[in-house]
Amino acid sequence: MANRNIYFEKRGIYHILTRAVDKKKFFADEKDCLRFVFQMFAANLGMTVSNFLRQNVSNIGRNLLVGREDSFGQTKPSRVSLVHILSFVLVVDHYHLLLALNEDDDGIPRYMQRLNTGFAMYFNLKKNRRGALFESRYKVVSIENERQLNTIIRYINITNPLDVCQPGWRERGVEDRVAAWNFLNKYQFSSFPDIFGKRNSSILASRSVLDEYLGESIIKDRAGLKELAQDYLWQKSNQLFINTLE
Repeated sequence: MANRNIYFEKRGIYHILTRAVDKKKFFADEKDCLRFVFQMFAANLGMTVSNFLRQNVSNIGRNLLVGREDSFGQTKPSRVSLVHILSFVLVVDHYHLLLALNEDDDGIPRYMQRLNTGFAMYFNLKKNRRGALFESRYKVVSIENERQLNTIIRYINITNPLDVCQPGWRERGVEDRVAAWNFLNKYQFSSFPDIFGKRNSSILASRSVLDEYLGESIIKDRAGLKELAQDYLWQKSNQLFINTLE
């Protein structure tokens, strides 16, 4: 359920945040992350997970991240996706998505219900637990202008993955800029390698859709994006130096 009664507009872009109850670390295990990646893809096309119980879902998730959908064989349905996924990141006890509607006005609520319910069922069965896995209301923020869009792209693709790489960096600053940059490029459970690098994940919307919603200048100017990300890291590492003077 969303955090408020919100009208999702056809051309709108929305930042979604979902947290685990009691800060449960449901993304601490790589297999659980890969399962969630699979769930992101399957929920968007209305696939029933039971169809894949005999397959290696971890391998499917891994292949989806690098743009290979052939793991599905003949079982992949040719359906219209509920949403366009423009960015994503998994961070230990929560996740962020940047979404846009595709055709259905209720596509985002339907997608979130499928995604969270499906993963919670898997996780509860695996851990032999009961009850809610996610907080009852996910947070939704409508993106209103280009400046806000650029900020949220950095927030999802750079700020949050750094929480995995160097916990506490927001207070202390980035301690090792080179290590942070290398981590951002290698961390597979975010869209940083797609937006700022050369990966072409099947999780994200097509390049033409990314161009349409994020702007051709954002997607096609790889050198500019790389410089933007590196400048951001430089600012955050300078914060560490400033903090030592206070």
